[in-house]
Amino acid sequence: MKFTRIIFAGILAAFAVSAASALLIPFALDSEGNLNGAGYAAGVMFWAGLIIGCAGYTGIRIREDQKIREKLCKRKLPSALCFFSNIPAAVMDCLLIAGIIGTICCTVNESANQMAAAVFLLFALAGIYAHFLLNGKLYQHIWNNKSNKKKTA
Repeated sequence: MKFTRIIFAGILAAFAVSAASALLIPFALDSEGNLNGAGYAAGVMFWAGLIIGCAGYTGIRIREDQKIREKLCKRKLPSALCFFSNIPAAVMDCLLIAGIIGTICCTVNESANQMAAAVFLLFALAGIYAHFLLNGKLYQHIWNNKSNKKKTA
């Protein structure tokens, strides 16, 4: 289970790198309007983090699928529709809501600061990634095993 938690932390880190790419968006164009190094770095960070995170999650989910089916009760709703299922998920779901509202406000308001818009986009992306990870059965499986070990010790 320790290996699974380490891989899960790596998956969270990969998605965090993908979300952090939004902070480079205000610096992505040069004075002539062409894509510069920051723009290319943002693209590489976004796609590499997303692909590594999805591949890692798929791999660990396949590896732990049988254990998850045996130990967890059947939930009626998919994880995409479950909100606030635990404390870390509740924090990140609030961040998701704030990020979406802020991103919409910055999009509608033409005079909005680009850096503020990038930060709200970071919140929205991180919130989306964390929503699926922290409200999912894999996280519940990892969390239950961790708390069960503490109870038996």
